[in-house]
Amino acid sequence: MPRAKQQEYTIMVVPHSQKPPVSFKFPLALLQVLGLLVVFVPIIMIGFFNRYSSARAVFPELELLRTDSQIKSEQIGKLANETEKMLENLQRLQELEQRLKELNDLEDTSSLPTLPNAEDKRSRNFRSVVSRSYTSVDRTRSGIEVLHEALPDQEERMINLKETIEEQQRRAAATPSRWPTWGFISSPFGWRRHPITGKPDFHTGIDIAGRNIYGSKIYATAKGTVKFAGYRSSYGYLVIIEHGYGFSTYYAHQSKIAVKVGQAVEAGDIIGYVGNSGDSTGPHLHYEVRYWDEPVNPVKYLP
Repeated sequence: MPRAKQQEYTIMVVPHSQKPPVSFKFPLALLQVLGLLVVFVPIIMIGFFNRYSSARAVFPELELLRTDSQIKSEQIGKLANETEKMLENLQRLQELEQRLKELNDLEDTSSLPTLPNAEDKRSRNFRSVVSRSYTSVDRTRSGIEVLHEALPDQEERMINLKETIEEQQRRAAATPSRWPTWGFISSPFGWRRHPITGKPDFHTGIDIAGRNIYGSKIYATAKGTVKFAGYRSSYGYLVIIEHGYGFSTYYAHQSKIAVKVGQAVEAGDIIGYVGNSGDSTGPHLHYEVRYWDEPVNPVKYLP
């Protein structure tokens, strides 16, 4: 079957000169394609232009979001660094607490809360947080939550430790801990034969004597308040100091008293002078330590 002849169109260009006309032949299909391009290309261009205009309108917002995101990222990084520093400070506080407890022999003090190990649950959780990237808000928040839990506990422990150490210091200051005068022990604590009556007698303190000891200074052996300062029968001139925590000390046979009742004294303050008053066979200091008014061996409290 013979193929149908394709329809064609001819365009003739006639110049305004002596040159012959020029003709162009175009098949119908080509003209149809060109017509479609003439119609649709402007439509497509208009669509692209509209999309481009919309995108340009969004660009400032995108740039603002990018800048805001960068600022927040920097803030999160700073916050994470501060959180890590807080953890380091917390760890230093824990180490300080432990050293203070060791210096004050408080390792086994049951009244104090136990110091958490540096690798306890909270510390492990936090270290797992700070060891990763600080750009994560959730991770940084987790670290802060750990510190919020740990810091109040640590603060309470430090307050308790401070109170315990202060109490221990007050007790130490109230405990006799030095010689009341120079010399040697001429008569120890305990049963003996009374030097004047010759009868068995329980010596409630120690006698401190020495060559040329008469008139030597007598010192308070701990911090306290003078309860008695005067003459008392066999004790002669006597000073009694109450130190607190059940402790009191007696200084007898003085030649001269240097304090008054109610006077506060510190360890090492001069309270009188060695003498020979009362029931005494020679110049010496009779020194007693009492705990809840019960005589105890003063030697236990001498350095």
